Amino acid sequence: MMALALKTPLKILNNPGRNELRRLSQREETTTAYGAPAYFTLKSASRSASSTQMLADRPLGLGQTPANPDAVRYAEDMLEKILPQLELIQIDRVIGNNNRKTWHCRLLIPKEYARIALLWSETLFEASPSQRDPQTKPDFLTIDIPNWPEAFPSANGTNKIGPKGIFVRADEGKTYIFGTDYVGEVKMSFLRQAMYQMKKAGGLGLHAGSKILKLKNASGALENIGVLLFGLSGTGKTTLTLESHGLKTPEGIELLQDDIVWMTTTGEALGTEDNFYVKTEGVSKDTQPGIDLALLDPGTVFENVSVNEKSKMPEFLNFSRGTNGRALAIRRKIPGSSDEINLNKVHKIFFITRRDTIVPPVAKLTPRQAAAYFMLGESIETSAGDPTKAGQPKHEVGFNPFIIGREDEEGKRIGDIIQANSIECFLLNTGSLGKNGDQNLPPKKITQQVSSKIIEMVSRNAISWTKDSDWGYETAVKVPDLSSWSADYDPRRYYSSAAYQQLTQELKTERSEFLARYRFELPTN
Repeated sequence: MMALALKTPLKILNNPGRNELRRLSQREETTTAYGAPAYFTLKSASRSASSTQMLADRPLGLGQTPANPDAVRYAEDMLEKILPQLELIQIDRVIGNNNRKTWHCRLLIPKEYARIALLWSETLFEASPSQRDPQTKPDFLTIDIPNWPEAFPSANGTNKIGPKGIFVRADEGKTYIFGTDYVGEVKMSFLRQAMYQMKKAGGLGLHAGSKILKLKNASGALENIGVLLFGLSGTGKTTLTLESHGLKTPEGIELLQDDIVWMTTTGEALGTEDNFYVKTEGVSKDTQPGIDLALLDPGTVFENVSVNEKSKMPEFLNFSRGTNGRALAIRRKIPGSSDEINLNKVHKIFFITRRDTIVPPVAKLTPRQAAAYFMLGESIETSAGDPTKAGQPKHEVGFNPFIIGREDEEGKRIGDIIQANSIECFLLNTGSLGKNGDQNLPPKKITQQVSSKIIEMVSRNAISWTKDSDWGYETAVKVPDLSSWSADYDPRRYYSSAAYQQLTQELKTERSEFLARYRFELPTN
């Protein structure tokens, strides 16, 4: 299929700065008490996954919708017609900050949607003068037409896109977005393309947070322990990525990334973004103090976050604008962050799930098991996601809804990287134990403090383990500083033997059936 080829010169405002973008967005701005802009989407408050179609130069996976060639051709024909009629903003940015591989990204968007350009432009790194030249070809191009189709009456009667459509041309590094004004759609259009290219190059793009725990070893010397944390929405991934673990100087953490990293065959996790596009739902001084502090900075940009009419303070617990409020958090304003975004060595990986019956707070996995749990991408649906399915099992391969290509390739690839680099992997349950138990014991919530302590003690190699006869992974016998471990955190205490075995079989069946779709098995070793 022929790719988009614009023949008519475009009217472009080339890489306006933050102040100019904010000026252009003034009519939509609500200004907070400390001078940060807040904006509200008019068409979409989240990504439009069901409207996303893909065209790649390799076979697609089970979770991806192949693009309709006629619709893609129509979309490109429409862009060739309508782009010359518009005043466009061009923004060039760079994914990554390393001497190995970075990607030049270019966004073209109508001038009246400067607020989208403003927020997205702050997430990545500055482009060079040569990259900002409109004649320079970027690695990835996204063209965003949020006001489709209402602004283009000539499309009436011929519209093959529908009210919205996202066309991912992974074969060309291009994405065409129609009919949505959500910044996350633009942000992930570039990161999705880069993850695909990383996979083609032998590495892997991962939807994970990264950090370093600086801990004293047995001789008192500080060691850097590199950690990756995977988790679906609602599992606590961002909270635990930013968690300080109560470490005291000279020990501490170094926060690197909270969303997407590139894992190399040698066990590095290279960062992608300069600042974070965080979910604000429930943020407070108690739950996420680092993010709460960073969001008080005037450099913040809010999207779909309620602002009090009188005090002009953002209200993270007010969901009148929906539960997917977002904000640009300046990374250097978050305690524990630095100028570094790259992790030179991954030592520990945590796959975070949220279950409420028999999954232990932590389990140590073999490399084969780790690859399987990566494929499971396991959690339960939350009320913030789909209230009608709250509590039901939920799976997303690799904890990553942005995969292009066959999913089983990703599972095999991460298993190989884990094995080759002796990376230790763990399943971390941030839910609870004992739901509907039959031993007259109340369910036990696994708190943020408990999960934080587990991550710390795993990183110190301070936990004693024993093999679980039902699952084949290892579970913790005791965890330092958690004195009630055996009394509170053994799932078997909450159920009779028959009830426990029934729940075990049901969970094994659920997991095995999901993995079988991708030609994976649930290993016992």
